[in-house]
Amino acid sequence: MKLSIPKTTAIGQALQLNWTLTDSATSPSFVAPEDYVTGARVSATGLVGVTGALNGTIESLGTKNQAALKQGGQLALPETLLGESGTFKEGEIKVTPGQLKIAFTPPKATVEVNDEADNAVNHPVIKYGPLNTTWAYVSDLDETPPDGEWADAKRDRNFDVHYTSDATATASMEFVGTGVEYIAERYEKHGKALVEVFNGNDVTAKPVQFGEVDASKVSEAANAEPAVERHAQQVLWKSKVLPYGKYTIRVTNKAEANQFTQVDGFNVITDTLANPPAYFDTVCDAPANPEIATVKVEKASASPSPSPTTTSPTPTPSNTNTQPGGTTTTTSTPKPTLTVTATVTPTRPTPTTPQVIVTPVGGAQTGEAPDEKSSGVGLLGLGTVMVLGSVFGGVALKRRRAAHVRGQD
Repeated sequence: MKLSIPKTTAIGQALQLNWTLTDSATSPSFVAPEDYVTGARVSATGLVGVTGALNGTIESLGTKNQAALKQGGQLALPETLLGESGTFKEGEIKVTPGQLKIAFTPPKATVEVNDEADNAVNHPVIKYGPLNTTWAYVSDLDETPPDGEWADAKRDRNFDVHYTSDATATASMEFVGTGVEYIAERYEKHGKALVEVFNGNDVTAKPVQFGEVDASKVSEAANAEPAVERHAQQVLWKSKVLPYGKYTIRVTNKAEANQFTQVDGFNVITDTLANPPAYFDTVCDAPANPEIATVKVEKASASPSPSPTTTSPTPTPSNTNTQPGGTTTTTSTPKPTLTVTATVTPTRPTPTTPQVIVTPVGGAQTGEAPDEKSSGVGLLGLGTVMVLGSVFGGVALKRRRAAHVRGQD
C-alpha cells in the first residue's frame, strides 16, 4: 500500500492525502472468513497526524462492495482512500503516518443449520449432552411415520431429527450473527423445552435471552390447542436482535413423562447492519519511528511551476466515497508527492467452516431476558512489519469460526 503526500500546496487549497491499497493475487492477506452472498462491504480508514501550519488528524476513507464470496477467497479492497483538509496560512506542515483501520460488514443473510447423521452424540457443531443422557437419531422421515400423521406436505429438514426424553438433556450450538431461531416439530407427543442464549461460549453465565416453549401445542398462544398432527420445521423460539457477535444457544429438555424434546436444527440470522460490527475491527499501527513528510504551504502565484517529484504523482481516484469524519473527491490534480509504501502480512489462520444461505420457513415465538451488551471480538489478524519507507504492518481479515451446520432429529 502507498500513501501519497504532496510536497507543496497553496494557501486556501486543500491538502490532499491519497492511500493506494493493493493485495497479492497469489497470496492475499485479506480473505473472506466464510461464504457470503453478495452485499458484504470492506471499509478502510487511513489516519495521519499533522502539525505546524495545520494541526490535528486527517482521515482518508474508502469502501468497496463485495460480490458473492467463498471462504478463503480474496476480498476486494477499496483502491484509493481519499482525505483532505483546507490550508489557511503560509508555513510548513509536518505529516506523520498513523494507523490503518480495516473493517468488514457481512451481508444480511439467514443460515440454515441442520444436524447430521454421522455422529448423533458428539456432533461437531450441535453438541448433544450431557454424557449421562441419551439423544436418539431418526432419519427417512419423508415416508415414516405414515403420511396421515403429518399436518401437511412439509417434512423435517433432510428428513431427520434428534430427540430425547432424558431430564436435563441439552443440545447447544455456538453461532455468530445477530439472532437465532430454534427449529423443531409441533406435535402432542412432544413437550416443553427451555431455550437460552449466552454471550460467547460461557453457558455458566447469565443468559442474555431465554424463553420456554411447549411443542405439544399448535402455537405458543395462551389457549392454543394440542397439535394432534405433526407440524414440521416450526420456529419454536426466536431471539430478539442481538449485537453482532459470537453466542451459544442451548435447548434443555423440560418435557413431562412420555413426552420428548426434539431438535431439527437452527437458523442463524444476520440482520442488515448500518455500520461495520466491532467484531471484525482490525487496527494496524505505524512503526515506532515512521517517516515524517514536510508539506510547504505557499502563497498562490499567477503561474505556478510544479516542484520536482520524488516518486510517482498522486493517483486520480476512480470512484467517490464520503463518510463521517472525512471528505473525498472524484478527481484530483497530479501534484509532486512523497510516496511511502507498506507490506501486508497475514498473521492468523483462516477459519474452515463455510455457511449455507437459505430462507427460513415458519412463524416465530419470542422469549427473552433483559438485554446485555455482547463484547465484540475482533477476528481480523493483526501484525506489523517494517520495511524501507514503510508506514504500516500487515493485517489479515480473519474471523472466528461461526457454528453454522445442519440439524437433524
